[in-house]
Amino acid sequence: MTTGPKLRLGKTLIPGLLAVGLFGVMALITLNAAFEPMTQAAGAGFPDDVSITAELGYALFGFDELQTIGGTEPFLAAVLLVAIALDAALDASLVLAKREEEGEPVAALSSTGEASSTETGPEPAVTDGGADGGTAETGGGNR
Repeated sequence: MTTGPKLRLGKTLIPGLLAVGLFGVMALITLNAAFEPMTQAAGAGFPDDVSITAELGYALFGFDELQTIGGTEPFLAAVLLVAIALDAALDASLVLAKREEEGEPVAALSSTGEASSTETGPEPAVTDGGADGGTAETGGGNR
């Protein structure tokens, strides 16, 4: 019988505290960010006829002469930081998704056990010829 949850102190507490700290930092960043439209009609810096995505692409590949307006490097830094964060999340999900049995990694499509498909061979398909209520020789069914 358990008396209730117990807090484990020591090295196991550090990842949890780091996760809470990271959540706090992300919450502060989100609360302090200004989510305003970026077009001139809304009072911001990008003209209506200029593609923000194209300007970021020009800045990414160093085509400064093709840029209509400058100053897109801060946006490019934000896009790259988001890409790195998403890549780290994908890598972490793959690490967490690995299966292990008895300390050994297990392939996704392997079969384990006494009788695997490589030992006995494939099972033959058994059909009744499409007849309802019996075998094809009896002639029973819809024709």
